[in-house]
Amino acid sequence: MGANDDDDRAIELPTTNLDVPVAATPRSKIPSAVYVIVWISLSSAVILFNKWILDPKTTNFRFPIFLTTWHLLFSSIATQILARTSTLLDGRKTVKMTGKVYLRAIVPIGLFFSLSLICSNKAYLYLSVSFIQMLKATTPVAVLLTSWSLAVERPNLKTLRNVSFIVIGVMIASYGEILFVPTGVVYQVFGIAFEAVRLVMVERLLSSAEYKMDPLVSLYYFAPVCAFMNFLMFLIFESSTLAMSDLARVGLIMFFFNALVAFCLNVSVVFLIGKTSSLVLTLCGVLKDILLVCASVLIWGTPVTAIQLVGYSIALSGLVYFKLGGEKIREQFAQLRGMSSRSSTSRKILAGVGIAFVLLMVGRLYSGASGSTSEVDMIGDKTVHGSMPAYTDNKGSSTAPTPKNKLDIVISMYKEDQTKMAEQLRELKGLTSLKGLDPKVIIYVKDQEADVESIKKTVGADVVKIIPNRGREGGTYLHHIVNEWDNFAAHTMFLQGDMHKFQKFKDRISDYFVPKTGVLSLGFGQSTCECNNCKDSWGGEDTWFRVPEVWSAIHGELCPNSGILISYGGQMIVSASRMRSSRKQVYEHIKGILESDEDHWIHADSKADSFVDKPDNPFFGHTLERSWMTLFHCSDPKLAVTCPSLDTRRGENDSDGTCQCLD
Repeated sequence: MGANDDDDRAIELPTTNLDVPVAATPRSKIPSAVYVIVWISLSSAVILFNKWILDPKTTNFRFPIFLTTWHLLFSSIATQILARTSTLLDGRKTVKMTGKVYLRAIVPIGLFFSLSLICSNKAYLYLSVSFIQMLKATTPVAVLLTSWSLAVERPNLKTLRNVSFIVIGVMIASYGEILFVPTGVVYQVFGIAFEAVRLVMVERLLSSAEYKMDPLVSLYYFAPVCAFMNFLMFLIFESSTLAMSDLARVGLIMFFFNALVAFCLNVSVVFLIGKTSSLVLTLCGVLKDILLVCASVLIWGTPVTAIQLVGYSIALSGLVYFKLGGEKIREQFAQLRGMSSRSSTSRKILAGVGIAFVLLMVGRLYSGASGSTSEVDMIGDKTVHGSMPAYTDNKGSSTAPTPKNKLDIVISMYKEDQTKMAEQLRELKGLTSLKGLDPKVIIYVKDQEADVESIKKTVGADVVKIIPNRGREGGTYLHHIVNEWDNFAAHTMFLQGDMHKFQKFKDRISDYFVPKTGVLSLGFGQSTCECNNCKDSWGGEDTWFRVPEVWSAIHGELCPNSGILISYGGQMIVSASRMRSSRKQVYEHIKGILESDEDHWIHADSKADSFVDKPDNPFFGHTLERSWMTLFHCSDPKLAVTCPSLDTRRGENDSDGTCQCLD
């Protein structure tokens, strides 16, 4: 196609007709490599900058439509200034732009470009940079299919066969994605689809010589209409919830530099094309995508599986073949074999692509993404039922921190009876199976007006902390896991302030708790559900459609046909190694969703008419209650048969592993 399909449309601004000579580009003695480095740096910087602004772990600015509106407004003003103060936009003088052409062509194209920007930026609220870059490899395929649909090009089975490798590669990469969020994928797919329609419309408009534009001139015409359309969507979808505190959290200076970097990227495209060629730009795009995946791994610790690396390699190979063609690739490799001292820019970039693949592998290993047993996938998160991945920290070390305590009792409290809680804790500490462990009691209180010292004294707790009233008891447990990651006790007992079936779970502890305990449920029951239709065993109306999503996110594969284990009650004993068997980033990701504001998509999940979803009691919190065994890699369905409820007592011939997963 005539457009730069490798650009990141989610946050970069438009470029069109890269094959058009850029007359305004000044001649200089600056080496081509400098233009390449500047473009890759700016292109990557824009993506990472926007991800940083939108990411809930940093500024948590949840307004992607506002951000794209600001980019486009800045570009509209900047192109007007450049048109009056420089020669960079002199190409617009050869464009026969009339009011009729503007309304018939520019406005519809601007609409699709606006939708593409919004959807693609929305995806950054849910997906990692690395996974988004993998999905974007399918853009040329979408453009090809759209051009056939709109009769811009005639269908060609040979071409379809060539691009099928891209689709296969991305499908494999998606299958291996650990943090797969369907909503984010849908946004990204729509973003790619809208972008494909826009590119085909641009090619059809600019197919004649009188309308040919360089990227900066196209931005001059498209930015104002896109800014206006984005502003209308901002008024509809985001204006009512955007507060000054949200803007202040990012800062005006950051907003300015964010838009400035995005605009400079479009200027750099003009110079890069004028100095090199569209071949170089294509190779630069592939190199940039690989480097972005590496950056996502190194900066955010994003897990990248071996399956994803294989799939992405296939997709990128198909992308290069589709863009360049077999003849051009053979020509480049022939030049590589006879490389002289005066190597061309394209040969250097080909070498850079190979080096980047090595960096991607090193970055993945650096992030601790490898397992050590035959039952574990290379990511270290995929297991078979009750087996447990080997521990690796974010720097690849396989040595877990030494536990400081033998047992921590973590309680999620609101306004429960303190005297009753104190009595129950005394009984627990007196159990024979807990003697000598000297349990440390940690209470997280969600009553913002609670008297911490009074609770500590009355209950006999070692630590009492007030935390936000978000996410039910699941939010409390995740708060402890994330914040005490390097300080876990050998075992942690998670309990609710109003302890469910106290006498029953005391018996469970007495019967089964041993030093090798990995996960021991203290909840009132366990059962299985069909992966694609997960409902409670007692036949309720609610379908827990995110339970299998959690299972797939943790194990890195689709749910098994045999069904999956779900637990009830939200109380359990877990070893430090079991908690660390899932990545810290996974817990952080789920915690961010669980504790989100009311306008977050997760609060629209409720399927029960009588259920009122609120941040302090989200429907997703009940999903998490059923998913703890999955998170701790104790998902063998046989536990639902041999140990369905707290009424199950240990038999004379039962082994230690009858009702639990052992380390």
